[in-house]
Amino acid sequence: MNELKSRLVDNITAWDLHTLVHYPDSAPGAHWGPSFLPWHREFLRQFEIALQTEREGVALPYWDSTLDQGLPEPADSVIWSEELLGNGNGYVKTGPFRDWNTNTNMPLSQVPVRRLYRSTGGRGQDRLMSQKDINWILSRKHFKDLTFCHDKTFESIHGLSHVWVGGFMFVIRVSPNDPVFYMHHSFIDSLWEKFRKKQQSREERESQWATDTCNDLHEYEGQMKPFRISNRDGLSNQYTDEWYEYQDVRHCTPDNSTCDSKYLWCDVQLWRCRSKVVLGGNCTGYDGTDICYNSTCINSMCVLPPRVAAAIRQNRQREQVEITATATSTLDVVWMKTILVDENANGLTDDLSYVNVKLDNGESSTVYLEGATQYPELPGMIYVPLPRPLNDIARHVSLDAVDAQGRYCQAHCFNTTLERYQVCEAQVTLSSNRDLSNPISYTHSVQSRRYLDVDLSSHPSHPRISPPFIVFACSRKLVTSAMISSMPASLERPISMDPFVWMRISFVSQSFDDMQLDVSSDWPIRSSWGSSIRKAASPYDPTILFVQAPNPEQFHSGVRVRIRIYKDGERVQCNHKCTKDDGSVHRCEGSFILNKEPNYSDDIYTSDSESLSVLGWDMRGHPSTWRHRVPYLAISC
Repeated sequence: MNELKSRLVDNITAWDLHTLVHYPDSAPGAHWGPSFLPWHREFLRQFEIALQTEREGVALPYWDSTLDQGLPEPADSVIWSEELLGNGNGYVKTGPFRDWNTNTNMPLSQVPVRRLYRSTGGRGQDRLMSQKDINWILSRKHFKDLTFCHDKTFESIHGLSHVWVGGFMFVIRVSPNDPVFYMHHSFIDSLWEKFRKKQQSREERESQWATDTCNDLHEYEGQMKPFRISNRDGLSNQYTDEWYEYQDVRHCTPDNSTCDSKYLWCDVQLWRCRSKVVLGGNCTGYDGTDICYNSTCINSMCVLPPRVAAAIRQNRQREQVEITATATSTLDVVWMKTILVDENANGLTDDLSYVNVKLDNGESSTVYLEGATQYPELPGMIYVPLPRPLNDIARHVSLDAVDAQGRYCQAHCFNTTLERYQVCEAQVTLSSNRDLSNPISYTHSVQSRRYLDVDLSSHPSHPRISPPFIVFACSRKLVTSAMISSMPASLERPISMDPFVWMRISFVSQSFDDMQLDVSSDWPIRSSWGSSIRKAASPYDPTILFVQAPNPEQFHSGVRVRIRIYKDGERVQCNHKCTKDDGSVHRCEGSFILNKEPNYSDDIYTSDSESLSVLGWDMRGHPSTWRHRVPYLAISC
């Protein structure tokens, strides 16, 4: 299939040429009537011939989706693993068809999707074909009972798996863009052949037809467009007499409890072979069975043996320490946040989850989940090292996220225009020029990176925390923008029991030498704190002083704070100006109120000394858009 996909014929791939045959303009009678089955039989025959042109002797396999239906979570089937068809949750990034381009945009998508995409079992109401469906098909007595002018027939049943796979498979017109299409339709064709052999004589197989045909396209003698044969020709026994035959799945029995593939296991409750479940998958009800592929069912989940998992964790933790140490020691690195979430948009907790980082110069690295988070970090946090942008030069970085079980995680990027998260490929463009860059919050400071995507200019009781620009959903189920955006709401701010908090004042003087700062409170308690001006000054901006005051969260009515400046033991007469929330400036007396309620507090504060360097900054979005809230009190002497 990859060879068909790579061979060009007049600037279009041989694969895409075959796909175009299935479009309604080319094949107006391929669906919604009795010619559905013979049309697709001829389509499959021609496709298999095309495969054999590329690789002699190859045969088209079929996907028996009933082997997956009935599993605790069919999307956890091994069929959707790197060894077989590749991942089913989003862009196909694993397996033999990874990163396939398509010949059209995916219909019904809110964003342009032009790479192979799936959403296996993403909607809870969808299901795969079941054994009951097959029994219905095989119990029909005549071709006219099986397929006729469209009703709840064989064609409707076949559509169940189309919808369940999702993505390109969801829409008939473009479904052959996904190789799963051909394997699914081979299964449908095999069921039709079983019906033919069970319910029809050789003569009836070539002569029976529906009495209700909708239109001329579905007539017995109608042309099977765009092929140069009739619908009648599609009933010929020649297909399975000369061109191909089907091998049935051998199911296990009490006398032989084995299955013919390492990807199948014997369900002794049903005496059927069924698909195995991948590492990390749901195996509820099957503890102690062979349901898990290369893993063990423990507590309803397919997991590695504890000793193996511990060894892997130890090796990866060692790698993470080396990566962080290397990145921290260089000035050529900045940090951005990303988070990995499950189907409920809860952050992952297993520190074996990781992100692969690939730079535009070919370099790559791997960073692992932060095991324990610290407020205001969101659960599932990973800090990603990126090349430091210089001189308006754009750098391009691609990210791939994998959960602790090695399963692909689908990226969702924040659309600043629509103000919502949308499915995306995690391709990051980074530049100091925001017009050339994604709106990513980043910093070179390891100490400050915890506050990326956080507004520290707001009152601490009303924190404004945003999920990062890229969020990875490690889930088979659909994770919505609303679910991602609501994550910070579940983050509980720790209530500080410290006796003191830090706050800022602005200070300007021709000389700081020998100047002292006195911070006192006379209500509701008496306290005093002092420091030299130079010692209190911010290392990044000497006009900003960090001062200590009683913690207002310990007092229902808040605290009143007064600032005085001294030199050589004498008080210095200074000018005081205060800036309100609306930006207005007025003269004041050098005192103010701190309160745990924002409406009654003159200024912001923090008990987290690590945040002092960024206190007052809104660090959401590209650094060039960050905004700084000036301190309430400004003193000039």
